Parts: sequence; C-alpha cells; structure tokens
Amino acid sequence: MKFIHRTAGPAALALALAGGGVLAARAVTQTAGGPLQAQASAMVPNQDEWSVFAWSMDRNQPLFAINADQAMIPASNNKVYTAVWALAVLGPDYRFPTDVLITGPVQDGVLRGAVVVRGSGDPAFGYPEYDKDPMTTPRAMAAALQRMGVRVVEGGVIADPTIHDRQNYGPDWPRDTGNGASRYAPTVSGLPFNRNMLWVRMTPGQEPGFVREPEVPEIPVINTARGGPRAYAVRKPDEDTIRIRGGGTGRFGVGAYEPAYLAGGAMRQALREAGIEVRGPLRIGQTPEGSVLVHRHLSIPLVEMIPQLNRHSDNFFAEHLWKAAVARSLGQGTYVGGGAASAVFFHNQAGVAWGELWQADGSGLSAQNRSSAQALVRALVFAHKQPWSQPFHESMAIAGDPGGTMRRMFVGGPAQGNLHAKTGYINDVRTLSGYVKTAGGENVVFSFLYNGRNTSGARGVQTNLGNLLAGYTR
Repeated sequence: MKFIHRTAGPAALALALAGGGVLAARAVTQTAGGPLQAQASAMVPNQDEWSVFAWSMDRNQPLFAINADQAMIPASNNKVYTAVWALAVLGPDYRFPTDVLITGPVQDGVLRGAVVVRGSGDPAFGYPEYDKDPMTTPRAMAAALQRMGVRVVEGGVIADPTIHDRQNYGPDWPRDTGNGASRYAPTVSGLPFNRNMLWVRMTPGQEPGFVREPEVPEIPVINTARGGPRAYAVRKPDEDTIRIRGGGTGRFGVGAYEPAYLAGGAMRQALREAGIEVRGPLRIGQTPEGSVLVHRHLSIPLVEMIPQLNRHSDNFFAEHLWKAAVARSLGQGTYVGGGAASAVFFHNQAGVAWGELWQADGSGLSAQNRSSAQALVRALVFAHKQPWSQPFHESMAIAGDPGGTMRRMFVGGPAQGNLHAKTGYINDVRTLSGYVKTAGGENVVFSFLYNGRNTSGARGVQTNLGNLLAGYTR
C-alpha cells in the first residue's frame, strides 16, 4: 500500500505535534470543532469511557476529539509505541546477533573450557516461520566448532541471556498467560529460541512416553497421562515443571519458565549431533571475561519483524523488540526501567505530554499500560515523518484484508482496503489507531480508545468513526 507524504506547515505542527508538555497538548484538543466533530460526538455513547482523536496531516488540524488527552488502557495499540521506538533507536536494518564463544583453548581436539551462547534478545532465533527446522542455526554454530577441530567440550554449555533482566514475563499479565506458559504470550528472554516454547511429543508405548524438542532435561517433564481422548501439557505459573495429562498422541508446546535453557539445550544437542562430546553441564550465566568469539548468527532485519507486531499482533515479538529498545537506551532490557525510558523518548521525539503514555510492557498485555488517543496520534505522526515511514505503514493491518487482524472489520464500507491500523483488545478494552485517506484525498491519523464493558458495541463505534473519516470530503 502506498501512502502519500505531504510536508506539514511549521506553525501549527510546532504547537500541536512537536512542542510536548501538557499545555501544548490541551491547546490541540481544545481547538477540535471541525466539520466532523458533531457527527463523531453523536456516534460515541458514554463518552467518559472513550479517548478519541482524529488529525488531518495535510491541514495540521484536528477533525474531531473526545477526551483526547485522557489516558486509557491501550491493549495491543501499545505495540505501535514498541514498533516506532525500536525502528527509531535500533534502525530498520538492525540485525540481532547471537554469538558462540569459547572460554578456553582447544588442545588436541579438546576445548579446555565451555561453549557460550550469548543472546541479544533475537525473537526470530530458531523461529519456525523463518527456519522450518529450529535446529538449523544451532547446527550451523556446532559446525563452526567442528571446523576448528573440536571433538570434546570439557566445560559444558553456558547460556547467556543477560542483555535482559531475569523478569521473563510482563507485570500484571492476564492470568491465562500462566506467566509466560501460553502460546499466545510465552516468556521473554535475552536468549530466546523457537518462541521460547518447549515442545513435548507423545510416544505411547515407549519409556518415558514423550520426547522433548529440543532435548533439555534441565526442564522437568512429568508424564501423568492415563489414557483418554487426548493428551495435553501444562505448567504452573511459577515453576518450570511441565506435566503431561490426559492421553493419546500429539505434540504440545509450553512456554518455558527459564527459556534460556532452550537455546543452550539446542546448542548442546547440535554439538552432540555433530559428534562432539559435551562433558560439562548446561547452565545459565554471564559470558566469562576473555571468552573468544568463534561464530555470529545475525537475524533477519528488524523491519521485517515489524509486521509481526502491527499486522499480526504477536506478543512474543513485541516484548522482545521493546526490551531491545530498552537495552539500547539503558544498557539492559528491563521492565522496571522501560516505562520511564519510553516516556522520555516519546516526549522528546514526538511531543507526547507527560502523563499521557506509560509502557509497562511492550505488547499491551499488561493492564498497567496507559495511553491517550492524542499520544498515539503524535507517535503515528512521528512515524509518518521518518525515513522508514513506508514499511511502517505497510506493516499495519488493512481494513477487510484477510492477512491481518482487521479481516472482519470495515467489510463493505468506504474504509475497506484503505484504512490501515493497529487493533487491540484485552478484557474491557477495545482500541484502534492508524491511518486513513478520506474520500477527498486527505491523509488522516486517528486513535479510538475504549475502556468499558460494552466491547462488542465499541467495535461498532470504531467502525462508524473509521467510515466517517474514509467517506469525508471537504
């Protein structure tokens, strides 16, 4: 999708979208009263449950506003901030490195030390969508050691996730995530692998009745299956033990509580497949000083990951890109410091007023996240003006398009195939923020945030507002 870029007039934009601060923000919302204000207000019931803002980027004027500076829970509209921040501070061409190092010399085929796998938080490492076999990259790493003549590793394998803190799931995540056990929101790590899922494949009639993929005995699996129509695997929120229940056959994924074990276990498995004996244990820790780099794997470019956030609303990718942006800003990816670092970035770069944005996590799963509609509009206008604007626009879901999260929205209306945006929902939250071209050819950025019980009705209101903008002619 092509999106037309037009130069903004400096006077209005300086006040509205570059100044920052609460006074400048309120000055914008109080000017709203354009030709669509009355129509939009009539479409929005229970207005205290809404924060709404639509802004013409061509005229540098608000088209309508309802509580535009009121901070709400944004749900997955929070991913807009994550995508923009990551693109701005890391760059669209950034590739996450995952390194293999050795901690000692190689003497007569024996590595007198350990093999280290050091991560930078690459969510695509071992990811099936990019590598059909997650073991492809660990095998390439093992081959590098094989070429060095290594036949024995005395010191085992060290998995180093310390680019991030050890808080492996976000604050105040919904209970159904199981603190990172679920597939839709698995754990977060500085050394992720295969979506941080341990896969358990049932093998009825064979002891112990299952196979781990990868083979990581450091993550306990207890088989309590006693027959029945189907088997399934679960773990409790605060432990790594996975329990198989039910019966039958199948392959089941569970988010690992200590996900760095997965990458380390995959490395050890690849070494053994290559005929390299690993004598020492697998452990999690920081790379020892003096370690020597022997192989570096680089991820796909960051810009190719952005559709995972905006079009597909992937929580796993969002959390890792957000923590990477935090790490670039603070030196370590941390939930504790990330919210403040994000607020400072968007205040300084996009003019978001203090108090209108707080990122408790990168995905929007946390109920502690806050954003006003005006803050999201400012972030989207900032993104529109950047060199990476075109791929950012193209990363959004398109109204009525089956390839994204708006496949069932705006079908048959004037916004279909035109409006492109980020959807969001958790309990009692429905949000939609993005871009649309009016029938008169005007480029508009908007944000419709709803917090309340009538979430099904809220989607209808957002559809009406989007179609109002799409059908507008001056």
